[in-house]
Amino acid sequence: MDLSNCTVSVADLQSILCLCKMLLNLSLEGLVLSDNIIKSIAENPSLMRLNLCGCSGFSAEALELMLSSCSVLDELNLSWCDFTANHVKAAVNHVTSKVTELNLSGYRHNLQIPDVKTLVERCPFLVHLDLSDSIMLKPECFQYFHQLLFLQHLCLSRCYQISPAALVELGEIPTLKTLQVFGIVTDSSLQLLKEILPDVQINCSPFTSIARPTVGSRMNHEIWGIKCRLTLEKR
Repeated sequence: MDLSNCTVSVADLQSILCLCKMLLNLSLEGLVLSDNIIKSIAENPSLMRLNLCGCSGFSAEALELMLSSCSVLDELNLSWCDFTANHVKAAVNHVTSKVTELNLSGYRHNLQIPDVKTLVERCPFLVHLDLSDSIMLKPECFQYFHQLLFLQHLCLSRCYQISPAALVELGEIPTLKTLQVFGIVTDSSLQLLKEILPDVQINCSPFTSIARPTVGSRMNHEIWGIKCRLTLEKR
């Protein structure tokens, strides 16, 4: 179910979600939620993809409950929510260890290096990790990325305490295929970095696809790769 950026009241959204128990994919991007809505999401233990990018209105305690209940999540997007440091800690401490794609970008001072350590130790199967716009991160957190044996895609855009020179170390991750570091490197340093790391595609995708139902501007009437049976056409 994709309700991204739709016009809906909290009460009406709750009346919809409280009836859902078998969701596999859900996107509520950009919506105001509530603790009751988050608890309703928790009633879907088979949920595999969840996009809450830009959402607000729910507590760290409700987030903890939902993450503990949704234990088979494969893709999770919690970027740019109205989170405190307590929300971030709830996320890294309770996200399922089975997650392979995770977006926790946008938390500036609230995502700390110890949170990265906790996250990596908890989620060893991460393939795609986005921690962009986390200005407290420094090169010392790279040691934790090296522990991710399946990591292919890493996003650290606008993590301003990481210098272009330090990024060379990430080339030692044998599985790494793409690296997004927008806002950190200048045009000249980007070209040099590409020469030093020829096997890594750098700054090839400014937008994340994690848990999002549609990517880009393709009008193929699919969400999460599933063809929609009912579509609305403009007259």
